[in-house]
Amino acid sequence: MDKTHGHAFQPKALRGAILALTALLAACSSCGSNEDAIASARSLSQPKLAQLFRDLQALDTASGQHRVHLDADTGIPDAFRDLAPQSIVIDGHIARVHLSGCADDKVLLIAKGLDKRGREQIVLLPGEAKDARVLWRSA
Repeated sequence: MDKTHGHAFQPKALRGAILALTALLAACSSCGSNEDAIASARSLSQPKLAQLFRDLQALDTASGQHRVHLDADTGIPDAFRDLAPQSIVIDGHIARVHLSGCADDKVLLIAKGLDKRGREQIVLLPGEAKDARVLWRSA
């Protein structure tokens, strides 16, 4: 039996830990790069962003629910297909359009003021450790 720092060396436990770490790293890398989604969001015109806001308001109103969650399984409405979002979540006065990434490194468009309380705006959250940027505000 090998001894390492006074503990019995257990190759099976080490292999299990290495496999778990490898799986975790593979899952993280499958998120891909967010750069294309960030560039695409930043290139949206002011009229397109205003239309996106109206489409999110309409989706919220049409649902008749307090919370809306749409993804590839439930179906993304045609009005949003050009953004290729992973999901759209609306709860109350805020909508989150998930463009790319995973875990805590997501690229999101956040629409605030859907219920006409507060300033109507769309903010880009460009992923982990990057500053949010207001892309559009109502006039």
